[in-house]
Amino acid sequence: MDRYLRLLRLFVRTELQFALEYRVNLALEIMQMVVVAGTSLAAVLILFAYTEVMNGWTLGQMVVLLGVYYIVQGVEELVMQPSFQKFMEHVRDGTLDFILLKPVSSQFMVSFRHFQTVQTLQVLLGLVITGLGLAQLAATVTLTSAGAFAFTLACGLVLIYALLLVLSTLAFWFVRVDNILAIFWAFIDAGRFPIDIYPGWLRITMSTVIPVGIAVTVPAKAIAGLVDLQTVGLIFLATAVAWMVSRAFWKRGLRAYTGASA
Repeated sequence: MDRYLRLLRLFVRTELQFALEYRVNLALEIMQMVVVAGTSLAAVLILFAYTEVMNGWTLGQMVVLLGVYYIVQGVEELVMQPSFQKFMEHVRDGTLDFILLKPVSSQFMVSFRHFQTVQTLQVLLGLVITGLGLAQLAATVTLTSAGAFAFTLACGLVLIYALLLVLSTLAFWFVRVDNILAIFWAFIDAGRFPIDIYPGWLRITMSTVIPVGIAVTVPAKAIAGLVDLQTVGLIFLATAVAWMVSRAFWKRGLRAYTGASA
């Protein structure tokens, strides 16, 4: 475990040094994230200036949901998106051999080798917005609901990771899977709103095929005490199954890889 933590620190430090080489671009990205998050929060506040409840969601719950959305999106863009995109390039170019020859888990290297360190700010903004929402819900938050919030958020992130791993692994058989990932990212954008407001077919899709509804909406409900123990157990079971399936599919993909010398 210490070995992998040291590698993670090395990867983050390397990517941070690379990002600091282009400081103007870094500053513009930071400005963009602050403006987007700020305008999204302002839109929610303006909306609730005319109503107290929207489809069963109060202001505090909506602000928490928005914060969770930026946490999930930030984590996905911080490490998952850059790492899996680079992995697919390695498969197309035949340079994945250099990763497979390293004396560490190939799945670890593929999943955590690359970081967009600037996205750390998006995660922090998400935490701040979540905190603002929790201040509105302070009277209803309990130790149990806080634990359910943290647990379901972690499960949601694992579910998204498992799905991205499966989609990226398709690169072993198909030349380009970028279009499939583009559909996934479109669903991620839809996660900034509660899945309750979408039509039935889309709500089911965002809770099963593309689990952004679980990753964003469920934690926001959990912190308000609206998720029961049975639901938490089902989410844990789904997460465990998704992890095992994605892991098995990854191993199957590795066996199909022929390498640069083929």
